[in-house]
Amino acid sequence: MRFHVLVTMTCIACAAEASADEPKAKPDLSQPNVVLMMADDLATEDVSCYGSKRINTPRLDALAKQGVRLTSYYAGSSVCTPSRMALLSGSYPARLGWRWGVLGYGLEPRTGMSPAVYTIAECFRDAGYRTALAGKWHVGDRTMSPEHQGFESAYFLSTSNNLNRDLLRDGRLVRKNWDNRKLTETFTDEVIRVIREKRDKPFFLYVPWTAPHFPAEAHPDWLGKHQDEFVSVVEELDFRVGQILDSLDAKGIADDTIVIFTSDNGRQAGSQVDPRSTPPYTGMKWQSWEGGTRVPCIVRWPGKITADTVDDAIMAAIDWYPTLAGMCRIPIEIPDGGQTMDGIDCTATLMGQNAGPKRTELLYWHGKGQATAIRSGDWKLFFNAGEKDPNVADGALLYDLSRDAKEQTDVARENPEKARELLARARTLLADIYDDQTPLGTWEGVTPTNPPLRAEDVWGPLLGE
Repeated sequence: MRFHVLVTMTCIACAAEASADEPKAKPDLSQPNVVLMMADDLATEDVSCYGSKRINTPRLDALAKQGVRLTSYYAGSSVCTPSRMALLSGSYPARLGWRWGVLGYGLEPRTGMSPAVYTIAECFRDAGYRTALAGKWHVGDRTMSPEHQGFESAYFLSTSNNLNRDLLRDGRLVRKNWDNRKLTETFTDEVIRVIREKRDKPFFLYVPWTAPHFPAEAHPDWLGKHQDEFVSVVEELDFRVGQILDSLDAKGIADDTIVIFTSDNGRQAGSQVDPRSTPPYTGMKWQSWEGGTRVPCIVRWPGKITADTVDDAIMAAIDWYPTLAGMCRIPIEIPDGGQTMDGIDCTATLMGQNAGPKRTELLYWHGKGQATAIRSGDWKLFFNAGEKDPNVADGALLYDLSRDAKEQTDVARENPEKARELLARARTLLADIYDDQTPLGTWEGVTPTNPPLRAEDVWGPLLGE
């Protein structure tokens, strides 16, 4: 088993065998708690501290003042199922057998993230943390449900709120077709319940909101505040984030808790788009332009992360697993047969330190499964632009994101050596990923209709040949 995790050696021990018979780590209350919140389809231009003029998010703005606001942070994918797989596994979704789409659309509903994947929740649970989830799962069911993937308690929707609204607790139905308008409030109540528990160990709380994913339906308390219900949904979400932060204060554990707020991908086309807005990036959900995966991310850890800072360093959702493990002094011990990780311990980035690993490159996939681009430093190469039809090679496009974040000026002709360099690097990375996969999981007795891609499957038109 090979691992692609860059970490501080004192914090991470990779490739060690894990045994179900081994005793779990003793709880250590000196370790920080973690609250990892992820909105659904929230774009950079939807948060006022990132420049939104039509949506007011005072609690997120205040959170940014207390920590670091990242401006080159990338979700795990441009659509929700693979984005969640990336966050939970520390791996590019293609390394987990993902080919395209989301569960229920393009991805066989009877498949999901393999139980062989050793999730961040399992890692924290085995280190003595209390693990809990409140929100949207959309990674699989049966043996691929959160209660089988490391969460000691889970209150969740199995898919997106446009597909079903049946609320489950630890895999059991507790509310049939719950009111979409009240989901954000409901999940907030669950998060606060867990925070208020009498505890003898730190907690890891994963809060994958359903908001503001369509259909945008305002909570009764926000109804009529805006003509655009999407605005009301986001402003309620901001309020609920504030309630969670207030509960940490009331419990006296705010200083001992790492808080992250981010999003799973860019904005959905259609009703979420205000024609008057001026997004900072081109593209949206499903696409591998910056607007598809470059999303807001705010991180607070009082006394450890410098307050009121802005950082343009590259960081991605696949980095949270090794980063949080490192910050919480937890070894990652992936069992044989588990995933190869692509994440990097970005503690140095968050702490503003010069020494330590940092992300310098990133691969992009279209939501329909085609790898299309690579970023290295400020350069981004579309080796197959493929935005109109990702199955058709549109030719190489090269952008300097430091000068052209909206990807409007192709400079490939002026920089042919850089384009060739990035193309060669993409080939190397993709060959490794497609030759070293953990296949998707399935229901018992079900054979996947789409087996994992192989390295040779991604050559040809994908790389402009």
